[in-house]
Formats: sequence, structure tokens, C-alpha cells
Amino acid sequence: MPQGVPKSVTTTMRFDEDELAFLKQRSKAMQLRSVTGLVRVCIRVAFGIPSKEEFRILQFKEHLVQLAGMANNLNQMTRAANAGKFRLNKRTEDQIEAMKVEVRLLRRLLEDYSDAAHERSFTHALEIERLAEKQRAARVSPKAKAKA
Repeated sequence: MPQGVPKSVTTTMRFDEDELAFLKQRSKAMQLRSVTGLVRVCIRVAFGIPSKEEFRILQFKEHLVQLAGMANNLNQMTRAANAGKFRLNKRTEDQIEAMKVEVRLLRRLLEDYSDAAHERSFTHALEIERLAEKQRAARVSPKAKAKA
């Protein structure tokens, strides 16, 4: 779950010392605050459960498609008016311009929120872990450097 969402149910898990040390190391590598966060990530990934933030992102994408359609309709109306095929008065033109501005602002706000939500998502945490794993694999140990 996203950070700050209150939880009401607790349960206990038992690990041996090596397992717990490994889980703590993985949690730290994924920039998670605790082993509990890592367990949540694993459960979400294993069962394909989107976080609330990921679910919101999907909804925002749908809204962005609608906003883009509105903007296209407004642009077509404006082109028709400019070509003389559509009669508009000054008041209507001002309203259309105001709607275009508002559509652009809404789109920017939704995109910014979507980007911020992605940064906080568990999927992003997994991407960070995969990148760290690749960097560790590419690293050459000091012993290997000395032998070369």
C-alpha cells in the first residue's frame, strides 16, 4: 500500500537470521523502509495486485485520452471558424479559448500526478532493484582487478 495508509490488521512472520538479514538487505537496496514493505511488494507482484497509486494512474490515463479528444474537437472547431465554415461570435471564441487553456492545464496536472504516483509505486521500487542488480553484476571486484 502507499505510504501513510493506515493498516488495521497485523500478523507475525518467522524468519531465521540469514533470511531476515537477506530481506533487510533487499529492502534497503529497494529503498523500502522495512521488511514489511518488501513482503507487500512481493505479494503484489506475485498476485498481480496494483497499488492504489498504480490504479489511479490507469484511471488518469483514461481521463487523459478524454481530455485529448476534447482538445482535438476544440481545435477542429477553431480551424472551421478560422476557415469561415463555422460562424462564431466573440463570446463563443473567448469561451473556446478558455476551454483550451483549461484542458491544457488539466492535462499537465494529471500528467504531473501520474509521474509522481509512478515514482512512489511498488513497480518503480522493483525497477530500482533490477537496476541495482545490473550494476552489482557489472561491478568488478578488487581481487579480480588485482589479478588482471
